[in-house]
Amino acid sequence: MTSQTMPDCTISVTRQMIERERADADSGSWPDDYLETLAVLRAIAERLPALNRTVFHGATIAYKGRAYVFTAPSGTGKSTHIRLWRRYLGSKVQVINGDKPILEFVDSGADADADAAVIAHATPWAGKEGWQTAQAHAPLGGICIVTRGTRNICRRIDPQTALPWLMPQIYMPNDSAAAIHTLDLMDRLIRNVPVYLLDCDISEAAVHASRSAMCGEG
Repeated sequence: MTSQTMPDCTISVTRQMIERERADADSGSWPDDYLETLAVLRAIAERLPALNRTVFHGATIAYKGRAYVFTAPSGTGKSTHIRLWRRYLGSKVQVINGDKPILEFVDSGADADADAAVIAHATPWAGKEGWQTAQAHAPLGGICIVTRGTRNICRRIDPQTALPWLMPQIYMPNDSAAAIHTLDLMDRLIRNVPVYLLDCDISEAAVHASRSAMCGEG
């Protein structure tokens, strides 16, 4: 929202949009009210690139004033990893959103804060755990790609390596102009935000590995 009275955009949902979500879900058993939430998300996501924003798939925390997004294909363990952060770091960690934050790309003018080039925002679409903090947001300090393993090693990767991992996690609009804009936003994301690859189990050592790499803390 740009002010308390004027929304950035407005959307409406039709029966046709709900039925589209039912078809995309490959099941007719979902209740209409749940499918309506998906239709709302899609309608908003289609509008966001024009506002220099996009929906991203990842579990997002705030730690010491910065946001960190943990992303992976569904079921890989991103929610498990932020659960470990909460277990071992307690109240120092705030969950911004558990599944689909909105990333806002701030105009990089001469007076812009370089640390706030991308802002991660909470949304109501918080995954099956329902983890979210309403209206929470923070400058994005890093993106961590979570993979299952035993080594508990986290290393920064270059944009070229990061791109194939991140492309499936960003919402790609159906509108061609919005899709092109989204690709521009992805380019800005991987050029300005550090991306890390984490090989981890579900131990405290996994938290140490990701926190050390992303936050510079031993």
